[in-house]
Amino acid sequence: MKRKLIFLVPALVFLNSIYGQVIIFPLPALIIGSTGMPEHGFLPGKPFSYYPAIDKYDFNGLKLRVEVFDDRDSLKLKKIQCSELEFTNTSEFVNPKTIFIVSKYIDTLFRQSGAVRDSTSNDTLQVRFEAIDARLIGLGSIRAHGLCQIKIKYRNLIKTYCIDITDADKHSPIGKNAFVTRKTATRIIASASIREVIEQFFADLKTYAN
Repeated sequence: MKRKLIFLVPALVFLNSIYGQVIIFPLPALIIGSTGMPEHGFLPGKPFSYYPAIDKYDFNGLKLRVEVFDDRDSLKLKKIQCSELEFTNTSEFVNPKTIFIVSKYIDTLFRQSGAVRDSTSNDTLQVRFEAIDARLIGLGSIRAHGLCQIKIKYRNLIKTYCIDITDADKHSPIGKNAFVTRKTATRIIASASIREVIEQFFADLKTYAN
């Protein structure tokens, strides 16, 4: 049974892999082994996609040591700063392995924007992954919400970035009347939420790159 909706699914990134030199600090649960069961529908979904930034950025070969920390378990946020929707944590993204998706997203958008991930650089970018959820709200006509929040520490910048993006948003990769399974909608909207918070930081990073 298909419904109108949008976004997301996982793909892994590994330390100093062919995807780049993003340094990842996952949850302890991931280290000892943990499984997360997807709960947003039973029909299969399309594979997770990494979407390009909406705007164009050129960081002119800026070299950064990128460190990514998963703070979700310690913070246990019920909602993010920019939304009143509460988390249900029933999507597959509650899994500790989602930290690898976020890390690969950072790596992918950096490469597309002319930044160089360099683990030997003294210029350190610290990304604190604080929260993510995907909500499917409504009966019949369902509104998909992608909720994501990260905190960035870079030079003298310490700032929280968050988003509640829906399938009605102009930046959504899929329209609100598209027919997709619940799992596909969850994956697409979650993916878009990750992209949006990274791009919010890119807008600030331009100050340092130019």
